[in-house]
Parts: sequence; C-alpha cells; structure tokens
Amino acid sequence: MIPFAAAFMIFHFYPLANTVYYAFCYIKGQGRTDPPQFLPSIGEPWYKNFMEIFQSTSFHDAFRNTMIMWVAYAVPELIFTFWLAAVITDRRLNIKGRLLYKTAFFFPKLVDGTNIGSVLTGHFMSTVGSTMFFVVAASAMNGFGFTADDFKFFLSDRFFIILLSIYSHFGITFIYVIAGITGVPVEVMEAAEIDGATRTQTFLRVTLPCMRPILFFITVITVVDGVGMYDIPSIISSPYDLFRTNLTLMMYLQNQFFMGSFAYDRTSAASLIMLALYAFFAGVIYFIFIRDREEARYRRRIRKERMEERKRLKAA
Repeated sequence: MIPFAAAFMIFHFYPLANTVYYAFCYIKGQGRTDPPQFLPSIGEPWYKNFMEIFQSTSFHDAFRNTMIMWVAYAVPELIFTFWLAAVITDRRLNIKGRLLYKTAFFFPKLVDGTNIGSVLTGHFMSTVGSTMFFVVAASAMNGFGFTADDFKFFLSDRFFIILLSIYSHFGITFIYVIAGITGVPVEVMEAAEIDGATRTQTFLRVTLPCMRPILFFITVITVVDGVGMYDIPSIISSPYDLFRTNLTLMMYLQNQFFMGSFAYDRTSAASLIMLALYAFFAGVIYFIFIRDREEARYRRRIRKERMEERKRLKAA
C-alpha cells in the first residue's frame, strides 16, 4: 500500500489541500512569483474570492447555461437508457444478440469527446449545407406551415451540444443500468410474473427499488458529467466563449485561470463552488428519488425508542 499512499498524498491530496488554501488567499498573477497571502492577514475578508465570483455576470451565465444543457440532455438520456435497458434484459422478450447491443452502445464512450464533437459536428454541418436539406426544409415550411425561425434552435450550437452529450454519455449509463438490472435476484422477478405483474409494474415496483445502490452511483456520475461538462461545448462553440452563449462552469473555471492572469485564488474558489454544487445536486437527487423512506422512518423510530429508554433509565 505504500506506493499507492505516497502517490495519493503527493499527486492528489496535496494539490487538493492547496486548492482549499488558495481559495482564501490573495495571489498575484503572471506566474505567481509572490507567495500566497492569507486574506485576513492583509485586511481583506476571507470570503473575498467567493464574493467576486458570485458577483460576476460570467458566472451567472455559466451556471444558467450549464443547468439548462444538463437537464436538456440528462432527462431524455436517462429515460431512453432505462427503457432500452429494461427491453434488452426482459426475460419474457428474450432478445437475441444482447452482447452486440451492449458493445455498440458503449462504443461512443471509448472515443474522446473532442473527436466526437469535431467529427459529428462536421458531418451535421455538411448535412445542413447540402441541397437535400434545403429541399426538405423548404417542403416542410411550404406544406406544414413551418417558418425559418422554427428551425433556428435545431441549427444552433446548443442543440448540437445537447445531442452530442446524449450520444457521448448514453453508452456508459446504459452499461451501469444493465449491471443494476441483472443484479436483481431472478426469484423476485419470477414472483412478480407469477403474481401477474405487467412489465411496467415489474420495472417500477420491483426492479427500481432493488437498484438503489447502483442508482445512487448513476446519479453521482450524471451530476459529475453534467456540472463539469467541458469537452463538447468547448469544441463546438469556443473554450473561452466571449459572448457567453454556451459558457459552462468548467469553461468559466478555465477562463478564470488563463484569462485572469493565472488567478490561482479565484480559480481555487470556483473549484470549491463546483465541489459544493456536486454535493448539493447529488444529495438532493438522492434524498428525493433514491433514498428508502421506509428504512429511514424505521431508523428514526429506533433512535426515538433508544432515547426514550435512556430517559427512563436516568429517571430510574
């Protein structure tokens, strides 16, 4: 364990501790020639870096863009993923070639997101610029009453970011859901079938409750991918996105460092804010959708009974 512990302390824990420390310091830019100065020691409030970030218009735009694009790609991705995984693993359907489907759906995750963004964007742009696309678009506008403004969103950078994010993250989520469904005991599924439960009832009342551990893991992965999205938005729009139309939180963090003259202090503060967002959204999703409420009520009742027993013993 010594090599792992040494590598962890040097390459992970030490930079993380420095990040927390720098968030409460003042560091001059351009290579950080001067040592960090703790903010209260120079007469500044300890929350100055955080206050500057929250007062920044770029941060507000980045937060709003990230939340919109995250929800826009995560909701359809999860719905389609769970539906397809339930179909693939359904014992009553017994679909052939399951291994081939799993491999094909997982393949996009093996390719770097930058390559996916550049190649597929080029393909989409060539399709949009083709004569056939204009013929189809003109026919739709003439025959069905559509206007050019109705197609504006589907030709925007944000639509391509959402579409490619679904394509890129779908495979790994699909594998996790498959692993969770196949981990449900077969006896429970057979009992549901014998009791006359439909496929939808079996999935909602039996499969999902038995998948709570893997559901929490999928939740964390979805939060990390959504809040920290960077590669696809940066390759489609721009890593700096001066107009802030598709600026994400991770792109904002990069801009704080490179465009802020190596501002280690504000970049570290932005990193801690993103860490808090990760924990907040993962916790909200867990407590609302995944937590076993019956078990939580049972534990509260047990704690209440123990406290009452202690009071009785003290009184005696």
